Amino acid sequence: MHRFKILLPLLALLFFAGCSTHSVNYPVESKTSSTYLLQHSGVLSIAGKRMPLRGMLQLNPAQKTARVVMLNEMGMKLLVADISADNTNGFESKKLFVSPFLRMIPPFYNESMRCIYDIYLAPKNAASGGKNIIKKGSKQIGNREFTAHTIINDPQGNYTLELFLNSGSQKDS
Repeated sequence: MHRFKILLPLLALLFFAGCSTHSVNYPVESKTSSTYLLQHSGVLSIAGKRMPLRGMLQLNPAQKTARVVMLNEMGMKLLVADISADNTNGFESKKLFVSPFLRMIPPFYNESMRCIYDIYLAPKNAASGGKNIIKKGSKQIGNREFTAHTIINDPQGNYTLELFLNSGSQKDS
């Protein structure tokens, strides 16, 4: 009986206090980063041959990453790749798809990735890379401004890339 006298006040305390939970909401820092989907048309000239292109670029400037899809003028997929800025080597890219046609042009993939890096992932470093980059006009997409017409000429690589930004959209995540 003595045990019950000690347990009775403890049980009463639990009964009156209940089993309620007290939730504390701590503010969570959320960094919104924007992703941009850009649609381009362009012409790539390599070794005297001109190739009309269309493309889409999904760009995340905060993470310095991009996914590119290139199509020929008939809409056939030529290239799909992921590219990210690398603080040590410039950039890293991962081939997700390269058409057999493009595999016959050995410098195409590397030159394309270099151009995307120069234009979108490290535009400040591009001027020191020995390339002649001409930027004309601008287009506002979401809260960021992009170059409307870009021409990159690299005499050492024997290519010229001319890009026209057709449209784009911004998605906040």
